[in-house]
Amino acid sequence: MQIRSRLTYQFTYLVSAILFVSYLIIYVFSQQNYKENFYSRLRQKANTAAELLVNVNQVDSKLLRIIDRANRDILFRENIMAYDTCNERIYRSNDTISFHIDVNRVKEVRRKKEVRFAHEDIEILGTVFATPEGRIVVFAGAVDQYSAENAKDLKNILIALFLLFVFIVVISGWFFAGRAVNPISEVIKQVDHLSPKRLEERLESSDSEDEIGKMVSTINRLLERIENAFKLQKTFIANVSHELKNPLTKISSQLEVSLLKERAAEDYKETIASVLEDTQELAAITESLLELNKISVSDYQAGFQLIRIDEIIWEARSLTQKLNSHYKVSIDTSFMPDDEEELMIRGDEKLILTAIKNLMENACKFSPKHCAFVGLRVYHNTINIRVKNEGKGIPKTDLPFIFQPFFRGENTASSKGYGIGLSLVERIIHLHNGTIQVQSNPNEWTEFTMALPQTKP
Repeated sequence: MQIRSRLTYQFTYLVSAILFVSYLIIYVFSQQNYKENFYSRLRQKANTAAELLVNVNQVDSKLLRIIDRANRDILFRENIMAYDTCNERIYRSNDTISFHIDVNRVKEVRRKKEVRFAHEDIEILGTVFATPEGRIVVFAGAVDQYSAENAKDLKNILIALFLLFVFIVVISGWFFAGRAVNPISEVIKQVDHLSPKRLEERLESSDSEDEIGKMVSTINRLLERIENAFKLQKTFIANVSHELKNPLTKISSQLEVSLLKERAAEDYKETIASVLEDTQELAAITESLLELNKISVSDYQAGFQLIRIDEIIWEARSLTQKLNSHYKVSIDTSFMPDDEEELMIRGDEKLILTAIKNLMENACKFSPKHCAFVGLRVYHNTINIRVKNEGKGIPKTDLPFIFQPFFRGENTASSKGYGIGLSLVERIIHLHNGTIQVQSNPNEWTEFTMALPQTKP
């Protein structure tokens, strides 16, 4: 079901329910009011008859009947009966219409002062009228034809109005629902025109403050992220192609040269050794890609444990210095906390070790003196690890891209590598709910800062 139809139905149901309850209340209270008016007339007739019968000496029961028949305000099947202090009937206005009144009913009226009851289709009101000789009881009864007719007319009017208003609500609801969803339809049309070749386009909205405008802004931000993802994908493919093409070209060239003519065994051994080296390079690239993809899709967090970050830093230092005898890693312990519980984080020890080792290795590799400076500091429940070196630095134009897979800046062109290490580091840090930032001053220094959430046991 479309949103427009759903809104129309819901609006119609709501208004119809409100109208139904309102009209039902009107009908019930009106019927009660009609009934009260009817009994008020009966009470008035009973009091009038008693007043004439008791207080006017010249009026006897026969004359009172004549007066009643001459009265034009007579109810349908009206009859008035009066009983004296001895519970004997002293007056009846209509001999053709009678309703049974026993002594117990008369006594009940004397006790309660007013009683309402029905006899067949006749509504009867019994009331007490005080006289100097005592209290007499008067019963006035009639068929409430007026209230029934008015209630029926009111019911028909209310039903007609209900149907009319429901029809109006359906039409107006359909119209206003169309106006409400029209901006969504416009957004759908704009989205339908988007394609991977036109990701630079953005949606437009007439009002940026309402929900539709906020939705458009959200979609535009999503399109921006998708556009960046496509750009990163193109860059990634270009870089991967370049990294894979170099060893493949070298392998192909060396084999072609070897096949041009017969060569000595030593020459073939050199060619095979060179091809083996290039093959190992391809295997290293493939392994790095697999590791990068594994970090992206695997659920490591379920197996996280409490680990001490300082022990991992010392182990990473040892592994880095074993890679090259010229590498030197200095660790600043001046800000190291005394309480070892402040150095605990929840994570995967192997992954954290890989991330810190990669940063130390890069710092030594791109430093003229092959030195790296590492500092650790804890504050605001966050463990900050700083890895700094002195050297060429990173150009500002390269800083936004250094965490992209296979990206290699101009300063790293002369160094061997695949451009995967920093991308791997970033994903490991994000997997541990941390952040990593880089600052660099060209031709002076470069500093990477990792921030990991502290976890106390």
